[in-house]
Amino acid sequence: MRLFTDHISPNPRAVDNIVAIKELYIEVVPIDLMGGENRGADYLKVNPAGQLPALETDDGQIIAEVAAIAEYLEEIKPDPVLVGVTAAERAHTRMRMRQCDYLVLGPMMMAYRNSEGAEFFKQRMLIQPELGAPLKNVAAEGLAWLDGQLAEQSYICGARLTYVDCAFYPLARFIAKVSQPFDPKWENLAAYMDRLSAHEIIGAKKLGAGSK
Repeated sequence: MRLFTDHISPNPRAVDNIVAIKELYIEVVPIDLMGGENRGADYLKVNPAGQLPALETDDGQIIAEVAAIAEYLEEIKPDPVLVGVTAAERAHTRMRMRQCDYLVLGPMMMAYRNSEGAEFFKQRMLIQPELGAPLKNVAAEGLAWLDGQLAEQSYICGARLTYVDCAFYPLARFIAKVSQPFDPKWENLAAYMDRLSAHEIIGAKKLGAGSK
């Protein structure tokens, strides 16, 4: 397998977390996201959507999107479990990932791209500055919802760490720093972020084992 990635960006870091937790050793192909290499002709032959990361399987198939990569890696190395042991647990994990994408992560990222991040993204996609503020409001509503969900549980899927946490933490942390700080009243969310920050892999500044 080969992983096309850029370790400084949130979504690639999410997959780095998953790979490291599962102790997989995957050949890494670095792609310069800041320099726009992911939008160049060569990389678009790999992933026509131009997004990072992308996993090339041993038989040459390309899998993009964090959740899809996570599900594939779970299939080939189910231990430690990051999706679920039972059908119900797996369905719950997928539900929470989709909810986080639609209610929180998607709006947060699109708000950033159309506001503080517009200068960087203007050569890569359509920018509409008027969308920044309303999308932040949508994300804030989603974050308030998630804060409530975390009132009596350690992780987004309850008592178990899943790929949802691996995906949520780096992107939410990045956006909170550059575009949309968390409301101090979201105490459960703050405690959750602190919990993941203390995780030996998810909260690590750099990852060592897990790829080559």
